[in-house]
Amino acid sequence: MIAFASCLTACSSDDSSPVAEGTSGEVELYFDNGVAGDALLLGSSYTNGNGESLAINRLNYIVSNMVLIKADGSEYVYPKEESYFVISAEGNLKSAMLENIPAGDYTKIRLGLGVDKQRYLQGETAQQSFWDLAAGYEMTWTWSTGYKFINFEGTFTSAQYPQEKIFQVHQGSNTSTDNYREITLSLPTTARVRQGELASIHFKVDANAILDGINKIKLGENMNQAGTASSIMGGENLIKIAENTLQMFAVDHVHNGAGSPH
Repeated sequence: MIAFASCLTACSSDDSSPVAEGTSGEVELYFDNGVAGDALLLGSSYTNGNGESLAINRLNYIVSNMVLIKADGSEYVYPKEESYFVISAEGNLKSAMLENIPAGDYTKIRLGLGVDKQRYLQGETAQQSFWDLAAGYEMTWTWSTGYKFINFEGTFTSAQYPQEKIFQVHQGSNTSTDNYREITLSLPTTARVRQGELASIHFKVDANAILDGINKIKLGENMNQAGTASSIMGGENLIKIAENTLQMFAVDHVHNGAGSPH
């Protein structure tokens, strides 16, 4: 009962402690990866609506360009130079920490999936440290071809392919299309940013949406000529995947208080 009461207190939006002007706090973005309502366990098999059974071995993605929005519509744009993070299931990177957020009550958040063209065109030198980080988690091609926004890999089987086949979905922009997307989400509970406190926004991330979202994309229809692997790294399917990823993120809950609940 005590623990339950503590959770209600931490998640409640009724605590309207005053905002001290000129102060700031921290916001944690915590990403809880799943597949169609189940927890994502690397190596475990999941059957999607396309009739394909996937054993996911890698789910990495880049989140960026965070904007916190108040009820009156005013926005705080997080500094661009600090606004790029790798989330990695295999690397146990689950959160992005935003520092020096002006104290206030925030009701929405906007974030990007991938690296926007403006940032990429600043050149390699301007973003060397993040480029090196992304490369360490298999989130880059060559510099001329840029970043992988999503790296989604594993094996699959289906009625057509009963023996395991490798799959690779590498989502990014290219010379013909800009697949960077921004997603705006309402918070179920106000994120109260205060000095000395931490507001933690907990996202549920559905990897199933990548292939089994608004657009249905079958791995078995994207096999290489040898028939040994399915690779989606360009073309019309990446545009469809970019549309699917708009439904990939949802805010589950918000914790307000001292320290991270994770």
